[in-house]
Amino acid sequence: MNNLKFRKLGLSEVEIEAQARAGSRLDRRTSKAYRSMYETGNPTDEDIKELENVVGAVPEDYKAFLKSHNGGIPSATLLKTRSNERVINSLLALKAPLGFGDSIGARMKVYDGRVPEKTFPIASAGGGDLVLLNTASGNLGEILYWDHNFESDEDDASDYFDNTEVVAASFSEFLNKLTLDVG
Repeated sequence: MNNLKFRKLGLSEVEIEAQARAGSRLDRRTSKAYRSMYETGNPTDEDIKELENVVGAVPEDYKAFLKSHNGGIPSATLLKTRSNERVINSLLALKAPLGFGDSIGARMKVYDGRVPEKTFPIASAGGGDLVLLNTASGNLGEILYWDHNFESDEDDASDYFDNTEVVAASFSEFLNKLTLDVG
């Protein structure tokens, strides 16, 4: 997975205090959620099995990432696709406290019926876009970029792929495509 590093999701007590000293004070609820996420451990095999019970089979490279990082903010955030340059904000956590927005579960609730069936969100991108992992048997592990600006007008978009672009054949390939955003 090239030389990527991942900053842990959430904030430590030290980081929260540093933000307050810099004039960016978080409200009590947000501070608690960020601290709680920072203190959350990585997913276990059982946690991943629960995810697979909901979404279907998950590729081994993605399972390994979840077990070692539980999401995170990558040190390189630029993804060049055929159509554009995209910014990846964070890879979503599997294990997260209730109410933490950068989690797979939270994004699945928000985007239910809006993203194609047999996919689920694994990363947040600029402007409300997502990175999806395909769990369909013929395309297992394929990574899609989902552009919310062109989502379906239908109430159920479970078979709508017109606003997606395949960006990698696997999660490992996706990570290897991330580069530094020097702009």
